[in-house]
Amino acid sequence: MPDWEVLMTKVKNDVLCAIEVWRNLLEEIFDSRLEYAYAKGSAVKKWESPIDYVPVISDLDIHVMMTDSEVLFPKTKMGFESAVHVSKEYEDRFRRTRDDHLHIPRSQVVHINPNLNDPSFFLPRVSEVHVMVGSPKDAKMPIAEEIRNSDYSQIQELASYLEDLPRQTFDRVGFDFWALLRRMNWRVSPAPIRILTQYHSSPAEVWNWNRTRILKELKEKELTPIADLYQKYYDVGWELFLSNFTDYAKFRELVVHGYAVLHGCLRAIQNIH
Repeated sequence: MPDWEVLMTKVKNDVLCAIEVWRNLLEEIFDSRLEYAYAKGSAVKKWESPIDYVPVISDLDIHVMMTDSEVLFPKTKMGFESAVHVSKEYEDRFRRTRDDHLHIPRSQVVHINPNLNDPSFFLPRVSEVHVMVGSPKDAKMPIAEEIRNSDYSQIQELASYLEDLPRQTFDRVGFDFWALLRRMNWRVSPAPIRILTQYHSSPAEVWNWNRTRILKELKEKELTPIADLYQKYYDVGWELFLSNFTDYAKFRELVVHGYAVLHGCLRAIQNIH
């Protein structure tokens, strides 16, 4: 069995290094265009058990707010080349800084500005994020019912995704499953949260919980089957990572558990409303 305390300490140091590399990069690239940037999500929440962050399966979510309405990179050949250069700089700088790293955090940089008019996009409270650059201010929090309604709609949208999943799956082998997992993972991670917001008096608070807390709350709401599947999804994610992504059977197993989590959440939301 792995020594989880040692393992998670190494992983946390990798995440902190990645955040610092991105902080420097963002300031260099965007300079005065960058109003602020912060890291959020599972990478910066409190880790109480191995499922709270699974290397490569979990994202390092970084949100950037710009002082203008322009895209991050021009939609040109030069813009593309600049974007490739940035990705290389991130990896090269990380490797130089953490030559004994366990993983290179898989980053997802989100441009906040275009999302501000999306009714399903809610800015987090400053206390819930790791501020990297600038001074973000707390936005007006949506009322509880707005969050619940948005979460309810997001779960309902899983129906069409799940219906199409057999077509996406039947001809996949080996590492082909990685593309499938990338499209699935960002749905699996928040799905049980969207169920729990339907019960909790403060849905915004639920979004700040780590997965260990989510499991506990699911069981308290007599949603143990979903909790068990959620736990298994991230346990298998660790097994896949520790195999250095060479145990192809784990890819398929992860997809199966992910489907089960989403299917269970879809059924659960129908029982609530």
